[in-house]
Amino acid sequence: MINVSNDQYYKVNGVASLFKEESKGIAKLSRFEFKPDPLFNLHAARDHPMSRIREGEYIKVHVNGRLMMSDTGMERISNKPFINNATGKVLIAGLGIGLIIHNTLPNNSITEITVIEKYQDVIDLVAPKFNDPRLNIICADIHTWEPPKGTKYDTIYFDIWPDICVENLSEIRSLHARFKSRKAPNGWMNSWMKEFLQKQKRKY
Repeated sequence: MINVSNDQYYKVNGVASLFKEESKGIAKLSRFEFKPDPLFNLHAARDHPMSRIREGEYIKVHVNGRLMMSDTGMERISNKPFINNATGKVLIAGLGIGLIIHNTLPNNSITEITVIEKYQDVIDLVAPKFNDPRLNIICADIHTWEPPKGTKYDTIYFDIWPDICVENLSEIRSLHARFKSRKAPNGWMNSWMKEFLQKQKRKY
C-alpha cells in the first residue's frame, strides 16, 4: 500500500493517519482504500487535474449519511489556496475532517484559529485530534453566528459545502457580504472552489 499522508504530489498533508473508524450520533468517520483502474487518472487528468486520486488509504466523514469531506487529492489541492494564504487571526467555517487546520497549525504566523462547525457530533469526533491553544472550535451555524463585537480577521474561509455546484455561489456571495466588515485591512477572504464555480457558471 502507498502511504499518501505526506505525499508531496499534493503539497498538502492528508489526515487519514490521525483517525480510526468511529461514529458519534449523526457523524461517521470511515477509512477507505483507493486503487484506480489504469484509465481512471488518465481521464481525470484530461477532465481536470484535481480529479486525480493516488492509490492509498484515505479518511472520510459522513453526516446524516451524506459524504461531507475526504482527504483525497481533490480536497487537498482545492483547499491549498487557503493554506497558502492563512495568517494572523483566522476564521474558518466548516471543520470537516480537520484537513485545513492540520495543514495550517504548523504555520507560526497564525496567532488564532476560530472554526465554526454546525454539528456537535463532528466536533466530538474530529476536534480531539487537534490540541493547540490557538485553536477554538465553536458549534454554531455560520449563517447566524456573530463574532465578538469589533473582532476582525486576517484570514476568512468558508468551506461548508459537500458538493461542487454553481448553486453554492448564492450562499458564497451572501457569506462574503455578511463578513466583509469582519475582514482586517489587507486581509484575505475566500470560499472553497469559488473561482472554479464562477468559471463554470460563465461557461454554461
